[in-house]
Amino acid sequence: MNDVQKKLRGRPRKGQTDRQADRQALIAAAVAILDAGGPGALTARAVAERAGTAVGSVYTQFDSLELLRLEANAITMRRLRDALAAALSACPSRETDARLLCLADAYLGFAAQNHFAWVAIFERRTVEAPASVQADIAALFGILEGVLRDGGQLAEDAIPVMARALWSSVHGMTYLADLGGLGPLGAADVRPMIDALVRAVVRGFSAG
Repeated sequence: MNDVQKKLRGRPRKGQTDRQADRQALIAAAVAILDAGGPGALTARAVAERAGTAVGSVYTQFDSLELLRLEANAITMRRLRDALAAALSACPSRETDARLLCLADAYLGFAAQNHFAWVAIFERRTVEAPASVQADIAALFGILEGVLRDGGQLAEDAIPVMARALWSSVHGMTYLADLGGLGPLGAADVRPMIDALVRAVVRGFSAG
């Protein structure tokens, strides 16, 4: 047995609880970094320094930095889900269009108040999201699907498709405005466009 093997053999193994605590500390560090500086600020070294551990521990816990980012993004998505749920609960109307607009306003507010973390959610992904992250994504869409279901004007199999279409439209306008990619239209034009879109879509439910 060489000296390295002796050292490894003599080193106490971390228990499952300790390893899980280390993992959560790294995720918390990644969340804080993304909140403050967005995806460009997320590096293994920055995460390790903030968590008070070695850089190698990042790759001991996660196969890649991207997987760590996805886990951190899941925390942001839960915060977004809570914001949407709270807005829906406080919405003064039970009409479908009004409830959808309450969600849209909450989404716009979250994007503005949590800009860097919000941008990080949509960073290009090259690996499949873990099942737990996919569940968080499904839960987000579930709120929107619930509003459409409560409206009672769509067939059940049409609800997931419409939820994704509406979300993509609202997000697209929000994201393009953030990038300055709406041409002659500015950020102030986004809310009126969302209002027009949502009301037209809901009228289409009745016409259909």
